[in-house]
Amino acid sequence: MIIIGLDYINKLRAEPYYAAKAVLNTNGIIFFPENHEHRDQKAAGISYEDNYKGNALAAMIRPRRLEIRFRQAFSDADIAEIVRGLAKNEALAFLAAWEITYQAREIDLDEVD
Repeated sequence: MIIIGLDYINKLRAEPYYAAKAVLNTNGIIFFPENHEHRDQKAAGISYEDNYKGNALAAMIRPRRLEIRFRQAFSDADIAEIVRGLAKNEALAFLAAWEITYQAREIDLDEVD
């Protein structure tokens, strides 16, 4: 699993308020500053592109919250599966305690598909 920007997000998580962005899919996650563009963040097997291109999701991050943007190819169940898979990695276990939203709907990671 690819994890980029872990030190960056861990440093932010110690702050009372922060904002960041992420690009994620089943291959991993890239955390990066809020003033950078999702489409510019790439790694092997992780690529978000405008106009529903690429294979990854774009997300905004706030304290204990991951807000995932809509992508036609991904259902709510897909989102839950991706985040659960990421959270299984010890370094990303904190994601399991975060509020996850997709199209402003809360995604329940404990719900069985």
